[in-house]
Amino acid sequence: MSLIALVVLLSPPQTSGIQARFAEIEAASKGKLGAAIVTAESAHYSRKGERFSLQSVMKLIVSMAALDRVDQGKWKLDQKFVFRRSDLSLSRQPIVERLGERDSILVSVADCIELTVTQSCSASGDFLIRKMGGVQVVNAFLRRRGITGMSVDRQERDLQTQIGGIAWRPEYVDEAKIDAAFRRVSEEAKDVAYRRYQADPRDTTTTGAMALLLQKLVTGKLLSQGSTRYLMGVMERTETGPDRLRAGVPSGWTLGNKTGTSGSRKGVACATNDVGFVRGPKGEWLVIVAMLRNSTLDDDGRAAILRRVAEAAFVDHKL
Repeated sequence: MSLIALVVLLSPPQTSGIQARFAEIEAASKGKLGAAIVTAESAHYSRKGERFSLQSVMKLIVSMAALDRVDQGKWKLDQKFVFRRSDLSLSRQPIVERLGERDSILVSVADCIELTVTQSCSASGDFLIRKMGGVQVVNAFLRRRGITGMSVDRQERDLQTQIGGIAWRPEYVDEAKIDAAFRRVSEEAKDVAYRRYQADPRDTTTTGAMALLLQKLVTGKLLSQGSTRYLMGVMERTETGPDRLRAGVPSGWTLGNKTGTSGSRKGVACATNDVGFVRGPKGEWLVIVAMLRNSTLDDDGRAAILRRVAEAAFVDHKL
């Protein structure tokens, strides 16, 4: 055997271009990167089996479960529900503009899905959860579709208050009251609550599970044809995170996505996420997952890391 042949035989297999780029991106992230780029022909992952906090990405899953109820004939997209002021949540909730000074308004299932996905409205997402019968309905939908390694365990108003060291109370629909409650929490208690959140397996997903969920969506194996087309259209109207995956997708390709972001505590952001699909000019598709855990970069720096994940998919002509 020649020396060259021996070297080839003993050399470890070369890391693919995308895998090498994942490693480079994580090295710059000052955190841990869960990433996936999946096409009809190939799949590449970073930290495939590790858990990452969903944050508002959960709102996409909730919307999928709501559309599953439409597919089952239990709901209709134009079905109306009464949304009351007591149904408000916290953080981002643009439905407040519709509510105005009124005590209640009528909203359709489609209204709630649109707000929940495109504007990341916590109130409409939580409202869908309650109308479906709780998070157990969302998780049952995931199990029926063969998705494991992912769960939605709390409404946003429960998750976000617990991260801040308090528990949700009905009066917290008043922004002044919830702000006052957060101010009463000691710095030590806030540290304890945030560390608890960082280690909590609830409301998390593996990179592999998220990629599989999105792959099933784009291939029509998650929802009916009509619901698939509808939800993909909604995702393509997402307004949040323009400097994340969207900034890394080249002209001529269309992104449908959902972002998710935790608050930071002492310079550490537990979750900075963007997940979705990209459709090409010739009908081709790919799934992109970018979830950054416990990064110490600032907001712009973390967004740039997720952008680079999208860019990695398009460096090579052959994905």
